[in-house]
Amino acid sequence: MPINVNFGGRICAQWLLVLLAITACGGKDSGNQQADSQAAANNICVTNTAGINWPALASQRCQRLSQYKLFTAAPNQPALQQRGQPFELGSTLFTDHARKYRYFFLPQGKKIQYNASDIVGFPTGTVLAKVFTIPTSDTAESAERIVEVRLMVLRENGWIFIPYRWDEATQDGILAIAGEQQPVAFVHNGKSLSFDYQVPSLLRCQSCHQQTLPDGGVQFQPIGPSIRHLNQTISVNGQAINQIQHWQNLGLITLPENVSPQQMPFAPDWRDPSQALKQRAKAYLDINCAHCHNDRGAAALSGLRLEFWRQEIDYNHGVCNSAHGWRGGGFDIWPGRSDLSSLPLRMQLNGATDRMPPIGRTLADDEANQLIRQWIDSLPYQDCAVDNQ
Repeated sequence: MPINVNFGGRICAQWLLVLLAITACGGKDSGNQQADSQAAANNICVTNTAGINWPALASQRCQRLSQYKLFTAAPNQPALQQRGQPFELGSTLFTDHARKYRYFFLPQGKKIQYNASDIVGFPTGTVLAKVFTIPTSDTAESAERIVEVRLMVLRENGWIFIPYRWDEATQDGILAIAGEQQPVAFVHNGKSLSFDYQVPSLLRCQSCHQQTLPDGGVQFQPIGPSIRHLNQTISVNGQAINQIQHWQNLGLITLPENVSPQQMPFAPDWRDPSQALKQRAKAYLDINCAHCHNDRGAAALSGLRLEFWRQEIDYNHGVCNSAHGWRGGGFDIWPGRSDLSSLPLRMQLNGATDRMPPIGRTLADDEANQLIRQWIDSLPYQDCAVDNQ
């Protein structure tokens, strides 16, 4: 006998109530699971164990920098650190006259692998830390204050970023996923500077560090720690030694047999007047621009390639190259005519839509701009207007 409509309606209503009850229970369980997950994360970050908090670094973005236990003294005092290895680069990325202190932390028993052409091979678990300080009064004086600390951690699925703003009250880094602006003021070369220093957001960090893979995917990688920039003389306990050789002595890096530092790639400090002008200019452009201006970088479509290893100063390096798409037009490099070259012009401009690099600075690097103009003026003259007719 068929079920009447009213009875069937009652059955449906009852089943609906049961489903709602199940859903409600599931929602509650889901909420509990989220709370439990957050509690577990907090427990990992807040630990009384001695030494570096490797479990937290492998899985969490902790709210406070100190929860990782990376530093045993103020982060801008490398000589006092008992964990991690300070390191230096020959040329550095310009960030509004900020001073930087760099460290790497390797998991127990792991070593860096030598790579002659690209970023050295850091093992999974590696932490890179970069501490940014701003002069408190004058760039010519040592007094400074910390403004931010950036971490890069190489996890199983690749590099991740953990940005921190520095809190003077607690003398600790506070997680700053969205970034922050901090008003700063100091004197540089007799000129008073006052501006908002930009602590970059997580997304901005990723935009500078991203590289496109052959399959169209994206990966992130550090900027700077390649052999050519690491192959420098440093001071250890008052003695001059090659930095890479020092790491080998400490058992931190694996080097090819019979390869001395003199045989390794080398990019000079762009500020060193004893080095060749061309090499200094290329070193600056490599560290400040080539992370975007390469075949896999964010600015690949511009056609401009600024890696240090490129031997020829040709179209790829910007000579008579107008493929950049900038609204100001012109050629990246007009040999012999820096006044007609868009590359140093964009280094000098500060507007968000015109400046290069577009992220990481508010001010122009006047000394570097002068170097790049001097280099371009030294190139044999070439009429870009005629060559591109």
